[in-house]
Amino acid sequence: MKKVKMILTNSFHPDVRVYKEAKHLISKGFDVEILCWDRENEYKNREVEEIGGIKIKRFFPYAEYGTGYKQIIPYIKFIRECRNYLNDKEYSYLHCHDLDGMIVGYFCLQGNCKLIFDMHEFYEGQDGKQKIKFMIRSLVNFMQNKADFIIYLNEIQKVTMKRENLRKLIYLPNYPEAKIYINCTKTQSDRLRISYIGTVRQYEELKNLMDASINIENIEISIHGAGTAYRKLKEIEKNYDNVNITGLYNFSESITLYNKTDILYIVYDMNINNWRNAYPVKFFEAIVTKTPIIVSRGSVLEEFLKENDIGFVVDGSNVEEIRELINYINNHQDLLNKKTKNLEKIQFDYTWEKVVKNLDEIYR
Repeated sequence: MKKVKMILTNSFHPDVRVYKEAKHLISKGFDVEILCWDRENEYKNREVEEIGGIKIKRFFPYAEYGTGYKQIIPYIKFIRECRNYLNDKEYSYLHCHDLDGMIVGYFCLQGNCKLIFDMHEFYEGQDGKQKIKFMIRSLVNFMQNKADFIIYLNEIQKVTMKRENLRKLIYLPNYPEAKIYINCTKTQSDRLRISYIGTVRQYEELKNLMDASINIENIEISIHGAGTAYRKLKEIEKNYDNVNITGLYNFSESITLYNKTDILYIVYDMNINNWRNAYPVKFFEAIVTKTPIIVSRGSVLEEFLKENDIGFVVDGSNVEEIRELINYINNHQDLLNKKTKNLEKIQFDYTWEKVVKNLDEIYR
């Protein structure tokens, strides 16, 4: 049995994309172990465990998310611990998630194993100075040079890639598993339910949604998920009588959350290139669950949404515009039926089951 070691710089609770990939490999007969950096020591009592046949090994150099350079020393400790752990292990593939995971993998690499760079995003897309972006580009290019295979999500990730590395590419967008969401059945409510479901990073855009909903009757705002903005939003939740901020959820609960969602809110900071060009998994979850969508004006999602007529567009930095849109939808709820019918036409076009077979080009 061929063995796969995955490198992951979060605690795996579980990370849905990583879980889906690992589960597919196990179904193909591979032995998969994920080495995780549990930086906030959430699972100190679960250093080693098994989830659905996937082996999990956690490491605990302590650091807090969102503290930038303060995490460098714990990160270096994680690299050393992974390297020591792998030193006497046999494996055929080292599968590294994200740029920080790829760096770890590069320093741990040994023998003739295949090195896989799984790019979850466009790393130069974050806001910052041009000098910093150049440094990141150089680092990404270096790691791509060292990789045997490069997994990518969208076309923008190829823009700065060296021509010789294009042959290494494996396309694997983060589509949802249709079988998990196929039985999504909307529950009935007297309120119009607008939800955000996913990693909670964008404080300003979500606070603007909360502010826009104040004093509008029959509106319910729900924010499901953890992330760097969760605590700040949770602190002000008490100031709103129609907002529910629930925190971390297990991916198995997703269908329940979508059952109670009339509109999914997918709005980010459009000053950040990465968010302008991202196709987040929640966008495709909305499609497969036939949930109309609100997206950011100026995002790559806007064109797709308008072309298929499956939702609404708003400037997420403008509270009054968000408020006007909510009022408009609330007074014309027949529009949601039209959007839902259009979603039915493309409901199963973007599913994990259709694209995961691309992994088989790496794992033979």
